Amino acid sequence: MTFDPSPDRHVPADARPPAGRLNALVLSLLSFCLIVFGVWLVSAGKRYREEYAQTSQPWHVGTTVQVEVTVVRDDRQNLACAADPVIAGLHCGFRRNASPASSTSAVDPRVLQPYNTVGSELFLGAGLWTWPDLKGPLPSGRFSVVCNYHVRGIMSSAAVRFSSTAPFSPVGRTITIGSLADCVLPR
Repeated sequence: MTFDPSPDRHVPADARPPAGRLNALVLSLLSFCLIVFGVWLVSAGKRYREEYAQTSQPWHVGTTVQVEVTVVRDDRQNLACAADPVIAGLHCGFRRNASPASSTSAVDPRVLQPYNTVGSELFLGAGLWTWPDLKGPLPSGRFSVVCNYHVRGIMSSAAVRFSSTAPFSPVGRTITIGSLADCVLPR
């Protein structure tokens, strides 16, 4: 067999794949890509739900949940939030521009402060330091307090600080706000 380099060489018709076979291959490839995309979408959604649904599942506006808050003695003076909205009579001690609001005292039952549960869920709560168990001598080091948390609303533009000398840091997500009631030190 000899090779003919001439351009007018004729290609036999049976050398091309049949049109039906080509369409089936394209359709198969497209189907495969759609299935892979669907699996990726479902797994990404599942991972998102697992990460975020656990932190806010029982925290619906109008509900009361029991929380175990972790604090230290100095948190009364150190914790603060900055935001402009007043929701259900509750407000941060500072405005969004970090200027003091009408009341910044932690013993004011309307002033919100940032707290973390023992499960590391961040929320804004008011009234923790007004309960009798927290007015007497407090344990040294980190301790926990059990309270009923009445969820009053959500805030989307809060900033928090955990030291009186630190700057405010934006939370970066919506955060629940509410009042803390019936707070006791576990014995």
